[in-house]
Amino acid sequence: MNKYRKLTITILILTLFFIVKPNNVFSALDSTGYAISTSLNEGVDTSDIICSYEEGFIKCKEEYDTAIFGIVVENPSVSVEDTEGENSRLVISRGVAKAKVSTVNGNIKDGDLITSSKKAGIGMKAVRNGYVLGRAMESYESADTNSVGVIQIALNIHPASRFAQGGSNLLQYIRQGIAVPLYEPLASLRYILAVIMVILSFTLGMMYFGRASRAGIEAVGRNPLAKRVIQMTVVLNIILTIVIVGVGLAIAYLVLVI
Repeated sequence: MNKYRKLTITILILTLFFIVKPNNVFSALDSTGYAISTSLNEGVDTSDIICSYEEGFIKCKEEYDTAIFGIVVENPSVSVEDTEGENSRLVISRGVAKAKVSTVNGNIKDGDLITSSKKAGIGMKAVRNGYVLGRAMESYESADTNSVGVIQIALNIHPASRFAQGGSNLLQYIRQGIAVPLYEPLASLRYILAVIMVILSFTLGMMYFGRASRAGIEAVGRNPLAKRVIQMTVVLNIILTIVIVGVGLAIAYLVLVI
């Protein structure tokens, strides 16, 4: 009975080996993860960063592109290939792969977030909130911002919000929120909710402050002897306005982070 069991297990292992066949073990792996055969436009090379646009899968050409799809690889650990597809190449969206990068946003250190850039197919260090490709697993330094290197990236395509920024980036959030629905509806909703919370907090804060200030000025005119008490009330209203705006910004931040 044990002999039949061992024989059955051996047959199952061999069957799985041939069904999910790993790439040639004699060729060096350039990525770990699950790669899928994808029809790409011409002119795409290994380690290029690919985006999914309406015209097809091509090199990413915008900073913090919401359409980031993955990296072109040559020898992944596991792949599903479509031999009949035109201009078919293997693309990985999860795992570890080598990507082209430049120092247009500064030297890259191990652990930095990497995103797309205006240089087609080439990544850069992320320095503000937006969509990222993943995290650098090695450093890259170059004084020439036009120089292109290749480093390993731990892929995790998602909208990053770790960078502290002021309200000047509100328009950027709105643009990203409009652009994302085609690819990540949930991420789009988070951006839109964050923008709504920021607008509401500022609107409510300014409305409350305006009414409180007007009431304070009118009260001083009617009762000059109570000027000091009224001034203290106005100061408290200002503090309350700041608290309202701060709570709104905090909620917007939590919506993006959680």
